[in-house]
Amino acid sequence: MKCKLLLIIGFLFCLAFTAKATHQRAAEITYTWKGGNAYEFTLTTYNVPNAAWEQRDSLYMDWGDGNSGYIPRIYWTNMGDDCIKNIYRQTHTYSTSGTYVVSMEDANRNYGVINVPNSVMVPMHIETELIINPFLGYNNSVELLNAPVDKGCVGKLFLHNPSAYDPDGDSLSYKLVYCKGQDGMEIPGYTYPQASQTFEIDPLTGELRWDAPVMQGEYNVAFMIEEWRHGVKIGSVVRDMQILISHCNNDLPQIQCDDQYCLVAGEQLDFIISASDPDGDNVTLTASGAPFEVAVSPAILSPESAFGLQPQMEFLWNTVYAHIRNTPYQVVIHAKDDSSPISLTNVKTVTINVMAPKVQNLVAEVHGHDATLSWTTYPCYNAVALLVYRKAGCDGYEPDFCETGIRDGYQLMATLNDVAATSYVDHDLPPGMAYEYRVVAQFPDGALSIVSDAACVTLKNDSPLMTHVTNDSIDLVSGQVRACWTQPKEIDEQYVAPFSYALTRILEGETNVVYEGADTTFLDANVDLATVTSIIYKVEMRDAVHQLVGTSNTASAVMLSATSNNTEALLNWTEAVPWLVDSTQVFKEVGNSFARIASVTGFSYTDANVESDETYRYYVRTFGHYTIQGIMRPLVNYSAIKTVRIGHDEPVDEFSYVLPNVITPNGDGFNDVFEPKVTGADLIVGAKTVIFNRWGNILWDSDDPLIHWDGKNKLTKLDCPPGTYFYITDITYIAPTGEEKLHLQGSITIVR
Repeated sequence: MKCKLLLIIGFLFCLAFTAKATHQRAAEITYTWKGGNAYEFTLTTYNVPNAAWEQRDSLYMDWGDGNSGYIPRIYWTNMGDDCIKNIYRQTHTYSTSGTYVVSMEDANRNYGVINVPNSVMVPMHIETELIINPFLGYNNSVELLNAPVDKGCVGKLFLHNPSAYDPDGDSLSYKLVYCKGQDGMEIPGYTYPQASQTFEIDPLTGELRWDAPVMQGEYNVAFMIEEWRHGVKIGSVVRDMQILISHCNNDLPQIQCDDQYCLVAGEQLDFIISASDPDGDNVTLTASGAPFEVAVSPAILSPESAFGLQPQMEFLWNTVYAHIRNTPYQVVIHAKDDSSPISLTNVKTVTINVMAPKVQNLVAEVHGHDATLSWTTYPCYNAVALLVYRKAGCDGYEPDFCETGIRDGYQLMATLNDVAATSYVDHDLPPGMAYEYRVVAQFPDGALSIVSDAACVTLKNDSPLMTHVTNDSIDLVSGQVRACWTQPKEIDEQYVAPFSYALTRILEGETNVVYEGADTTFLDANVDLATVTSIIYKVEMRDAVHQLVGTSNTASAVMLSATSNNTEALLNWTEAVPWLVDSTQVFKEVGNSFARIASVTGFSYTDANVESDETYRYYVRTFGHYTIQGIMRPLVNYSAIKTVRIGHDEPVDEFSYVLPNVITPNGDGFNDVFEPKVTGADLIVGAKTVIFNRWGNILWDSDDPLIHWDGKNKLTKLDCPPGTYFYITDITYIAPTGEEKLHLQGSITIVR
């Protein structure tokens, strides 16, 4: 009797619970910025129609800032197939910037969801992340243009795309997440739907691919759409959707059109979309996506939808400069057959890149040692900067289809914030070099234009050129420097032979003329590269009446340093020269001779093939060239031989000093300055750092042991262009045995 009573009570409880349940199928929360910190939130739910649903004219929302409350339903519609769509909407204002997780939890999901155990007892919980960041600007969430209730067949490929549209043009990424239940927790026992092959979502297009369902029934899945602006996450929306799988013999309709289109803003895009069905069913053809939602000159379909055995639509879009953006537009095409009892929908995602036009009529001319660039006024009013790039040599390239921006190998020389600018002067170029220039336009979201055509210059070979500042290859042990140079090929007629040269050496900051005569090579036997920390040469040329013909750019020796940790030898070198350094070979003493152990293109090498407490010797040999013809190549230069004992080179007694190799001085508070990671700073009693460019020109120096270089030229106060620079740092510190010296040298790359 007692058991019967309990069963009756339980039955009555289930009836009462079912009467109150909303039987939620799917939901998501989106938002629109209304000004200041005010946002209008839209909660969209899809549920089974019942008596309880009619009474749910408001739902409870948690705003993520400690406040919560009911928001009203403003609209509902019967979508058919036992599904009601509801829209709830309300504006909420936040008191300050921050990250807020806005959520809704409502009882309960519909009965019988295969991958949600006891689904009728599990609440529907969804979340949307709002990030209010004044540095990134206001944000609107994505809008999901396709409904989250869909159908498929057992054993047949299922495809779905939410057709997410971002009004701000932010980049979107997609990932699967677990459906959530009570208190926002992952549902116990929840699993992704079982597939014969794969169940996945494309992280770029958002296309959900289920290949293929193995059992009929209803399934719920969730995915997160994240928004990114300038590489920083700015918000996310989670959609919880339902898929109804049945047994059927139906096949997916087929969609015919290209997958990708690229065009320059201002051009018209016109293509035909068609569909057909392998089973001979009629097909309804529709499309949605960002091109139809833009405020200015939206795309149109003719007709807006098509129906028949082989329906067709014409896509037409007259693009304008306002359509230029960093991320491609998506058009999601749906082809739905009319098969009974289950109709199937195929999905195709078409990407459209609207590119910014290139800067036109770029010309470069040489005036002395300067290159003057000019171009036609850029027409895009919404551009924010013109970027001027340079590379050594002039081999050129034509951008590929749909390619924007600049390829690797070019150095950013200037960012011109005045997009009406039509000229730029590149000063103090070294003689004997050829350079190629390109200009690219930049837009607020980071979009880049198609690169301009190349403009090339060749500097006159009217001054002597340094070609070698090298350890004497005949006697590497001595450390003597052999300096070599070439006579210019384009000597002005005003100068008369014979010619003579004066070679200047700058050793540890001390300047002396070390050679005068007619030769173009000199062995400097009064130095030992193994012991010096800085040595630079330059040569001037005079004619028979002592007129100055020209002075070369400075060139340094290859300065190698060798240190170690307990398990590796750490090699770093610098070579500030006016020619291009192409590669470097690393040599290590093996037995009674040196053997090459590596070839690299950078300025460092780590040798792990060593043993602790053993001593090793190394040198490096660099290969380079000038970009004009008539100069010997390759230019081969040797460093001094350096010795290192493994495990005996790091500072001890609570003192360490490590320098980075990259800085990003963009004002974001991270890695903005060149400074050491140092412990035992109070032990430092002396410091000197010099930073110079690849031509040996000193850009910055300091006696501050913490350096704090912000990437600016100390003299001009202007930002140094992105690229590789070199440093020499000497630290004097107190050790148990007295004062010790630490010498560091290497390269530092500026990334902007």
